[in-house]
Amino acid sequence: SFCLKEWGIRTDSILSSWRVSILKFLTAIKLFEMETTALKVSKEIKISYMTTLKLLKLFRKKIINLKIKKDFRGEIELDESYFGGKNKGNKGRKVKIKITVFGILERNGRVHLEVVKGVDKKTLLGLTIKKVKRGSLIYTDCFKSYNGLLSYGFKHERINKTKTFANGKVYVNGIEGFWSYTKGRLLKYHGVGKDNFIYYLKELEFRYNNRKNNLFDDIIGKLNYKKKLKII
Repeated sequence: SFCLKEWGIRTDSILSSWRVSILKFLTAIKLFEMETTALKVSKEIKISYMTTLKLLKLFRKKIINLKIKKDFRGEIELDESYFGGKNKGNKGRKVKIKITVFGILERNGRVHLEVVKGVDKKTLLGLTIKKVKRGSLIYTDCFKSYNGLLSYGFKHERINKTKTFANGKVYVNGIEGFWSYTKGRLLKYHGVGKDNFIYYLKELEFRYNNRKNNLFDDIIGKLNYKKKLKII
């Protein structure tokens, strides 16, 4: 018997439901790698702005589904940060209307980010136990929610940031630098809604964790399209 189904480079691929040429698709990935805004991507590859938004969201959705399999280990920094518009009155950990993000940074390694509802001890220690190998040396500030790390098998050093930002190797400047990097990148989007915030956040986590790699190849791989492209 004969199969009458037409086969092509788009068949059974991520492009099968998109009316976007392969060239434009690849160009969009390259521009995404270069952190180009959706408006500029739309103009560059000459597709509608709405289609561009959907395409870039597709890339980000693929990234957010990635799982970090290995434990974080060695020297670790923990910290929380708050994202959102300017808020009058309360600042820092008392802010209620902003999005709260907990960060785990492995010095000279990776970062893991979680959007959390609160910064209570149960939440922060629970995520640390889940992601960090016991016996690792953890650096934090003096926030009370980090009390108890020693009892869970971690080594723990604190920095009192009201007095100094570093005491030898005791500091959280690495994760704080990452917060600055993240907020600086998000500024160019002129506001990211709460519904889409996690996609942009995980994109920046991915970029940091793959900073030594070829991001274009990495993104193609995450889209499960790499094998198809080899036959072009």
